[in-house]
Amino acid sequence: MAAVCQKLSDEDWLVSRARSCMKTDPFAAKAWMITARTLFPQNFSIQFEAYNLEKVGKNVKEAAKLLEEMFLAFPEESRLWAEVQAILGVLQSEISDNRNSFLTEIFAAISTHSQCEMLLHVADKMSDTLEQCRLLLLAMRKFGSLVDEHGLTLIDKLQRAEKKAAYMTGVNCYRKLLVCDVLPLVLQKVKKLDVPPARLYKWLQQAIEFHVMFITQAPCQPSNQPPSPDLMSPTKKGKRFVLIPGLYDRESQVTDPWGSLLRLLVLIGQHLDWEIDRDLFTQTRDQQWQYVFNIYNRAKQIQGSPYTKQIVYVTTVLFLECLYTYVSSVDPDAFVGGATVHGPLVLIEGFGGDLSDKPSPSKAKKSKTSGSATNILATPGVPDSQKIIESFLTAFKCYELLHSKQELQREFVSLCEVWRMETWTWMAHFQTDMLMYQGAFQDALAHLQSCTPLVKDSMKIRSSLQMACCFMALGKYGRSCEILLEVISFLPGGQRADKNTVPSDPVSSGRHLLLTLCTEEEIIPYCVQLLLSCLKEKALSPNKTDDTALGHMVVLLQYDWPRQEPLFQQVVKKVRSQGSFTYNLFFNFIINIDILEEFAFLKTQEGGKVSLDILPVSTKAIAQQRTVTRGVNKNVKEDFKHTMEKQVARSEESIDNLIRSFLLEERQQIIKSV
Repeated sequence: MAAVCQKLSDEDWLVSRARSCMKTDPFAAKAWMITARTLFPQNFSIQFEAYNLEKVGKNVKEAAKLLEEMFLAFPEESRLWAEVQAILGVLQSEISDNRNSFLTEIFAAISTHSQCEMLLHVADKMSDTLEQCRLLLLAMRKFGSLVDEHGLTLIDKLQRAEKKAAYMTGVNCYRKLLVCDVLPLVLQKVKKLDVPPARLYKWLQQAIEFHVMFITQAPCQPSNQPPSPDLMSPTKKGKRFVLIPGLYDRESQVTDPWGSLLRLLVLIGQHLDWEIDRDLFTQTRDQQWQYVFNIYNRAKQIQGSPYTKQIVYVTTVLFLECLYTYVSSVDPDAFVGGATVHGPLVLIEGFGGDLSDKPSPSKAKKSKTSGSATNILATPGVPDSQKIIESFLTAFKCYELLHSKQELQREFVSLCEVWRMETWTWMAHFQTDMLMYQGAFQDALAHLQSCTPLVKDSMKIRSSLQMACCFMALGKYGRSCEILLEVISFLPGGQRADKNTVPSDPVSSGRHLLLTLCTEEEIIPYCVQLLLSCLKEKALSPNKTDDTALGHMVVLLQYDWPRQEPLFQQVVKKVRSQGSFTYNLFFNFIINIDILEEFAFLKTQEGGKVSLDILPVSTKAIAQQRTVTRGVNKNVKEDFKHTMEKQVARSEESIDNLIRSFLLEERQQIIKSV
């Protein structure tokens, strides 16, 4: 043993004695290390070993003191910097355990000045740009005084690193740190930035692009792997599950992306001397729009207005935020983290109770120039309908304003090109709905048809309903009916929850649009109403026409009885004026007791003695099959009376099932009749 000890240097021997005592007598170990440090104050190995022994003993203050002394006395020692780097890594890590917690406590016990110097020194030594930027950001957060000196440098580092990496998308690790972490810090801490306005606008462009692309990322295709408990947890409902390569999970999350962007817009606006209320984006849509419109009116009075860029950027951000709110409601599965509380919504042409305000090509042309007068109403089942409608209308007004003057349009188009907005497929719903709102049915139809190959299965019914509306408004009733009947054939079928209530179009004067759910309970009543509107054009024409369209109308009027009774009276008036009515599907599909009684009355002397050929087999055919005698008409009357009595017994049948059967079985006949 003595021989072994003779081979050790004095320094190593003292260290070995301290180590040997550590488990059995910590105080003796500490005494040996104090002796060693006193005898050899310039020996880094002894100082570092003393630090390690204090770590093993969980002595935070002593370990921190030794680490700080080594930092001042041995600034170039690689083992020291490896230890410091490990501690700083723990500060940024998402993993929390006893070891990491202890290292964090050691760093916290070091003097503020040494903490700052350590962070800057390690950051300077880093070869990895992302790690270097992380440490500089950490330093600036802990020591606000560093922001003035290092803020702009860090912004430049991040922008150069992103450019060098040549990312295809604005959602990347460097951009996230820049717009969500560094820029807000710099803009808040530095009262007067010494940068040209063009640079501030560049930052704002990058911030808008990142946030919008982050928020509107489409969900990944479902995998065979079950979702993690974190994703399924009901407490995580508002969390966005977007992971950005290169960042920790915690760093990838932006808990309030729109709030983050809007706060940044206000901060940059203040540095550009904009007149902008920091609470602008917590106000109502009307107040937000009024602010934008007031700036716009002020700018119109000044040649070469300094307000142009302010109008463009504020209006664009407001447009995009309203657009997102609207689209995420219309298509709840469109974006990552969307909470699907209902199915898709559809914006379609609305009709009054008697269908008299049906749009026509001439009305559509008029609407295009005065779209702002068009109302949007929602059916009762649409959640947060007021918020959704206000978001759409504000987005529409912003879009119109950005295209109202050549200068504004040029700036907006330039931004769209920078962001490659043509690749943002989620905007298609708004473009369609905007065209329909304007009454530009031909353009809306062309847009819908061009998007057909890209439409998801869950949105096909929405797209088809809007196409049907456009065809009807353009006077192409046959094509409109064809699409509507195809939609009905895709629906699973079922009874209405409340047989006495058909979801109906809210009463409105003039042209209006209807916002409704793409559910069977909402769609079938609307389709029936639209089919009636198409049939009415031909059936109630003053010219004598085939009675088939008139008969189809009578069948469909049963669906929403008695609300449709006024329209039925128009049908009765038409039949009485003709003096005859032929419809051999009558007893197949008409079971409403009021309608049966009315037609029975029409055959009487008091009802007008109308000639009714409505038996399943034509009255004329029956007459031809029988011997021509004086009693032939009496036999036909008996057949009619007997069939009518049998039909009354069917009046309790399900009208839902009957109408569905009619629409599916007589599909081709209905299309031909319009």
